[in-house]
Amino acid sequence: MELGGRPLCSQHFHSRQGTLCGSCGEPITGRCISALERKFHPEHFVCAFCLRQLSQGIFKEQQGKPYCLTCFDKLFV
Repeated sequence: MELGGRPLCSQHFHSRQGTLCGSCGEPITGRCISALERKFHPEHFVCAFCLRQLSQGIFKEQQGKPYCLTCFDKLFV
């Protein structure tokens, strides 16, 4: 891969482009979810407590972590 005329490995290319998954740290080449000032593979954007996928895009944030509504209510309300 190349960026600015310089050859880069895939990891460094995606790191500089801001397209590394905020969960697994691997490059995102397809669809992604942008949330909490990071990007995620859709299957890696999960509730920090129950680990269910947050596929509908509905979540609550607490200390930089995403939670489904059920877990957020259990833990923080």
